[in-house]
Amino acid sequence: MATATRLAALLTGLALLSVAAAAGNLSLVVTTTGGTLQGTTLRSLLGNEFFAFKGIPYAEPPLAELRFQPPEPHSGWSGVRDASQFGQRCVQADMFTGEPAGGEDCLFLNVYTPRLPSEREDIRLPVMVWIHGGGFITGDGDETLYGPQYLLDQQVVLVTLNYRLGPFGFFTTEDEAAPGNYGLRDQVLALRWVQDNIEAFGGDADEVTVFGESAGGASIGLLVLSPLAEGLFTRAISQSGASFSNFAASGSAQRKYAKRHAELLGCDTSSSTAIVECLREKPASEIMSALSQVDKPSIIPSFVIVYLPRVDAEAPVPFLPEDPHVALKNGRFNRVPWMNGMTRDENAGTVGMLPPKFLASPPDLKAWGNELLELGDATDDPAEIAGRIYRFYFGEDHSGEIDKQRLVDLLSDRTFAVSISKEIELASIHTPVYKYIMDHTGPGRLKLLDVFTSLLGLPRPAGEDLGVAHGDELMYLFLPSIGAPVELDSQEHKVVRFMVSVWTSFARHGYPSSDVVLMPRWPAYTTDRQQHMWLSIEPRLGQAAFSERLSFWNELDIRENWRGPLVHSEDDI
Repeated sequence: MATATRLAALLTGLALLSVAAAAGNLSLVVTTTGGTLQGTTLRSLLGNEFFAFKGIPYAEPPLAELRFQPPEPHSGWSGVRDASQFGQRCVQADMFTGEPAGGEDCLFLNVYTPRLPSEREDIRLPVMVWIHGGGFITGDGDETLYGPQYLLDQQVVLVTLNYRLGPFGFFTTEDEAAPGNYGLRDQVLALRWVQDNIEAFGGDADEVTVFGESAGGASIGLLVLSPLAEGLFTRAISQSGASFSNFAASGSAQRKYAKRHAELLGCDTSSSTAIVECLREKPASEIMSALSQVDKPSIIPSFVIVYLPRVDAEAPVPFLPEDPHVALKNGRFNRVPWMNGMTRDENAGTVGMLPPKFLASPPDLKAWGNELLELGDATDDPAEIAGRIYRFYFGEDHSGEIDKQRLVDLLSDRTFAVSISKEIELASIHTPVYKYIMDHTGPGRLKLLDVFTSLLGLPRPAGEDLGVAHGDELMYLFLPSIGAPVELDSQEHKVVRFMVSVWTSFARHGYPSSDVVLMPRWPAYTTDRQQHMWLSIEPRLGQAAFSERLSFWNELDIRENWRGPLVHSEDDI
């Protein structure tokens, strides 16, 4: 995939490195298609030196007329750009405080590499491109949560990035005026930047693995489906998110939200064009302030998801031209080796934050159906469906205090397990898929919740432990800047080394394995055997995980993309 442009950039970068070395300059200089960068030196957990280049602009700032438009490649800069600081994160409500944060000039990426090319050595290391989570409304690729020190003990190049979020990334009128998916198109452009530039950082453009968690995991599924991402990566890892999870590619109508949003801002709503033109002129702060009034509030304060990825067939060049279920079923996607899975108790953290009304027994089924399970778009009678779900998980004659562990199972299945399992089932017919369930609870266990409480200055919650929660596997892959590193040769370090080895072995070979602990051979998932790996410090094979619960959801009469196509094309099978 190398180009003459990349070769010229590489040669220029090598010359600059030689000049810097001759001058005794310890700063690192690399030249990209956009210009020259000066990076910094960092240390991995084991004390190995690696090189960081932060805040690299990969797209023009999506301001004014570029708001609600596909991103444009960055035009570059003159001189040497300081790459020692992260770029601004995208407009959002901060995931920890709920306060407004970020700005629209936010399309930056970061590159971490253990080795750089030289005149004596042409280095080609596997590349891992991280897509952050946050419900498509919050988050960034910086070191607050995604410090590179664990992964950079391996010989891989790591890229993390920002992409547009919330209304700036996914606002849509469901027509050509604003087809949506701008945040996903940002991810595609970042991957194109990787193809054009990563060899200057010692990476191999032919060995790129995309990986992400939650909304990032869903993004990976959507990149696998998108024709725009064809040829931009060779392997994929989806963590706790599927292309058609109910927080990802939506079959629900979103134009109504765009119109309501415009009305709240005093805009003309007579046409899509009028709506879009008016919102382009509004300050970002006003657009965000009105967001909470567009739709019903979330059960988790400050986490209001209004606009979602969607099938944008009406776009001049669609990102997602057809329904995910249809594309997966028919094999119309980028058929790369795919590692795909979840934690055992995804919603363990959510249950601890639920208002008391959702924990009462018997529950208010109307509130359960509309607010807790958000079944309004999936059925005409949310309360009736909520009643069936309640009876399945808690029994026909349940009374007394609600069983929180069963509620964790219910919410985990609803939000994650059913859609992830269906995505794996459909994709496995056409490409190798390696399914996992993270369930480590023994010595060396780490929890994402501990990082959150530390950041907010809160005491660690005592009492019940409801399981391996959403995002817990991140603690073994990344070192948050707000947390302390694990101690060398500790049980925590052993689990970190194990998880990192599984992820990086897949990035190298397209097959997950580890030499840290004894691990059984990991077979690709098939619909007849349904095998997966339980990931813990004692990994073991499993079969047909959660089968009874998944069968219940598959037989439930609800309308969702993981069940079947909500957006049809003429050649659906």
